[in-house]
Amino acid sequence: MSDLLARSAAEVLANLPETIVQVDGERRVVHVNRPESPVFSRPVVDGDKIEDVVVPDAAETIVGMIDNAQLTGGALTEYRSDTDLYRVTARPLASAPLTLLVFKNITGIRTAGQTIVDLVRDRSSFLAAVSHELRTPLTAVVGYANLLSDASSNLDDEVREEMVRDMTDQAWDLAGIVEDLLTVASTELGELRLAKVQVNLGGNVAQVLESMGSRAKAITVDESIPVLGVGDPARYRQVIRNLLSNAIRHGADPISVQVTSDGDDALLLIKDHGPGIDDDLAALIVQQAADGRTSTPGTLGLGLWISQELTRLMGGSLTYRRENGATVFAASIPLL
Repeated sequence: MSDLLARSAAEVLANLPETIVQVDGERRVVHVNRPESPVFSRPVVDGDKIEDVVVPDAAETIVGMIDNAQLTGGALTEYRSDTDLYRVTARPLASAPLTLLVFKNITGIRTAGQTIVDLVRDRSSFLAAVSHELRTPLTAVVGYANLLSDASSNLDDEVREEMVRDMTDQAWDLAGIVEDLLTVASTELGELRLAKVQVNLGGNVAQVLESMGSRAKAITVDESIPVLGVGDPARYRQVIRNLLSNAIRHGADPISVQVTSDGDDALLLIKDHGPGIDDDLAALIVQQAADGRTSTPGTLGLGLWISQELTRLMGGSLTYRRENGATVFAASIPLL
């Protein structure tokens, strides 16, 4: 019966994911549950010195922790092999002059933990980006509303009309931000559905400019020939709106829109004469356009992230460049 129990225990130990080793006072292996474990540089036999069989980079660390465990009652360390990260615990046994070593591969655990940290950081960046986007139009709307409702403000009709126009513009921005937030949610849930139909680039630009009201008066449009692409017209208008809003808020006049084509792409070029975006953000947009991927809304900013993600999903891309002192964003979709 005792032999059966011993064999059962040995079988259980052999099937554990951890590698368990007992070493004596001279650090020689007395027992190991997995002699061919990847923590070893070669198969282990009883009598091998532990420092001779673990991967070379870990040998000194393991010897030191065994000595430390014998002095303090226990030790813990981590080391990295060529491909994996291991956590090792060492503890002297009370029943025999042996030290128990347990090697555990924590690569997946550490990766999962880092993923959670990255997700939290991305969410925080996203909330900060959304707060920044909402703050300016909300502040303007609240400020104008307070002035207009104050009977003692003595505002003449012209000033009141200008305030109402500004409130309308800011409300248009808020509506756009809400649409962008709904798009982000749908994208992350995998529920965003895009049409694949004919898109008249010039016609969609005209619709967006009309909805922008007075803010679009100074924007010039160059459409020498009609350009037709393939994609989702509503989502492409969302891209146009975001890029024009970005030019108005962060760029400088003159602002122009050019509809053209290049090879197999239908192109929308939005140009302004502001200072452009910082080098790190520009490099990120360029790299992601080349890789066909996007980062996170918090990293790129809500409007640019939406524009990049939507053009990518429609089979195109969003690119950025500086040209003769001007900022140029190019939003492409496949040419019809």
